[in-house]
Amino acid sequence: MRAICVMGPTAVGKSDLAVAIARAFGGEVVNADSMQVFRHLPIGTAAPTPDQFAAAPHHLFAYLEPDEEPDAGDWARRAAAVLAGLSARGRLPVVVGGTFFWMRALFEGLSDIPPIPAEVRAAVLGAIGREGVEAAHARLAEVDPPTAARLARGDTQRVARALEVFDATGLQLSHFQARVPQPAVRAEVLRLIPLLPATALYARIDARAARMFRDGLVEEVRAVLAMGILPDARSLKTAGYAPVVDFVLGRCGEEQMRERVARGHRNYAKRQLTWLRREEGLRLDASAGWDTALDASRTFLQG
Repeated sequence: MRAICVMGPTAVGKSDLAVAIARAFGGEVVNADSMQVFRHLPIGTAAPTPDQFAAAPHHLFAYLEPDEEPDAGDWARRAAAVLAGLSARGRLPVVVGGTFFWMRALFEGLSDIPPIPAEVRAAVLGAIGREGVEAAHARLAEVDPPTAARLARGDTQRVARALEVFDATGLQLSHFQARVPQPAVRAEVLRLIPLLPATALYARIDARAARMFRDGLVEEVRAVLAMGILPDARSLKTAGYAPVVDFVLGRCGEEQMRERVARGHRNYAKRQLTWLRREEGLRLDASAGWDTALDASRTFLQG
């Protein structure tokens, strides 16, 4: 199986490139963005436009409710099934998104840790709330010394995760991480990485944030809250939505909201660029059009 993976920072034009490749080579677009899996949130997640959806078949967009939890392992299993189906039909999978960890889960694999029951997670977090993270770290040192040795005593998130794994499975996190990861799907992959100079990228991000507000971002959040989704739902706690929730609930003013949203998207792009510096793939000038990407895709598909 061959697949093309379009990975780049937010606002660089990944969706346009993915659709162009799908149209040129009989492909279908597969989402790898952890925010675009949510229903009812197309504006703030920069989901593909109706024209983009109409230009090529799309998969794994908008399949979770806003208060559900996206998961790399679950997504990778879904995506593997989609890719297998596309390959069986002779269609080219074009995987696109900004959640690069998910792409790694799909094509390279993750430690095979079983899902953690919600009650186990709640118990661990409750204990940390009562006793403090240092006490949790001390317990971790007893049950999983290798993991405790590499985690800072104040790293609440990772200490809690390691204890959750032990309490749910009876096995140490280090036990799972020592296993050789298995990819969810085996494929030859061409990674295309469209990029822009920082000043141009941040200008695009700011312009897109302004467009989101014109398109009804505030109204989108009001509608989701009116559905009964809590303000602390996973989807609404992101840097692109939390300021809007605060504005709707009267916690901040409009100007502050707008600046926080734009800054959140810029900071997200910085984290993505840090990841991409370590990623192997064909780097493209996103301002020059997609001819180079299409030529590279054609060469890759011809073997």
